[in-house]
Amino acid sequence: MVQIDASELDVRAINTRLRAAAERLCENGAQGEEQIVLTNPDARHNLGVGVVHPVKLTIQGSAGYFCMGLCDSPTVHVTGNVGWGFADNLLSGAMEVDGNAGAVCGVAIRDGRILVHGNVGSRAGQVMKGGSIVCRGDAGYRAGSMMMGGVLIVLGSAAEALGEFMMDGEIYVAGAIASLGQDAVQTDLRDGDAEKIADILGQHRVDSPIAPGQFKKFISDQRALRYQEYESGELLFDEAQEQKTEAVTADGNRDVMTFDAD
Repeated sequence: MVQIDASELDVRAINTRLRAAAERLCENGAQGEEQIVLTNPDARHNLGVGVVHPVKLTIQGSAGYFCMGLCDSPTVHVTGNVGWGFADNLLSGAMEVDGNAGAVCGVAIRDGRILVHGNVGSRAGQVMKGGSIVCRGDAGYRAGSMMMGGVLIVLGSAAEALGEFMMDGEIYVAGAIASLGQDAVQTDLRDGDAEKIADILGQHRVDSPIAPGQFKKFISDQRALRYQEYESGELLFDEAQEQKTEAVTADGNRDVMTFDAD
C-alpha cells in the first residue's frame, strides 16, 4: 500500500505524487492489487485530477471541488463528502462516495460508474454522454440537465426540473418527482429496462429496497431538437413520439427546430 499524507502538501504536490504512484504501481504490474491511500485531504479542491491508470485509490475524508476530474480507469473510494464537479469528464473507472456530492456530480462523463451513497446537488449528470450515475439519496434541482447519453438512477426523490433540456439517455427515479424540466417526458418501462437497472445497481453493489420494475423512467421528448432521422438507432419509441407531437401541437407559442440527420 502507498500512503500519501496530504496535511503538509499543496494540491500540486499531492496530485504529482498520486499520479507518480499510480504509474509506478502499474509499471510493477500491481494495478488493481494494491491501494493508494490519501490521508488528511481536508476538503481541498482539485484532488486526484488526471489519474489515468487502473489503480485503487482511497481518499480518507472529504474532498472539495472537482475531485478526480479528467480521470481514466481508476477505482476510487471517498469516505467523506465531495464538492462540485466530482469525477468530471470521467472516461472510465469506478467512483464511490460514502457521503454527499455537490452540484454537477459526474458532469460530462463519457463512461465509467459513479455511486453516491448520500444526496447529490443540482444538475447531477449534466451533459453526461455515457456511463452511469447512481444516487442512493435524493437528487437536487435539474438532475440530468442537458444529458446526451448514459443512465442516471436516483433511489430517492428528485427536485424540480428533472431532465431539463435532456437530449438523450435515460433517467430512472424510485421516489417522488417535484417537476419535470423542458424536453423531459415520463414513459413506461420497456422490455429490458428493469434488467438494465438491476445490472447497473449490481455493478455498483447496491441492494435496492425498490424493485427495478417500480422505477419511473424519463427520456427526452425531443421538443427542442427534433430529428427527422436518428444517427444511432432508436432514441424514442412510439408512445413518447406521440406525446411529443401532441405537446408541440398544443403549445403553439413554442418554436420547434427541425434538423436533418446529416
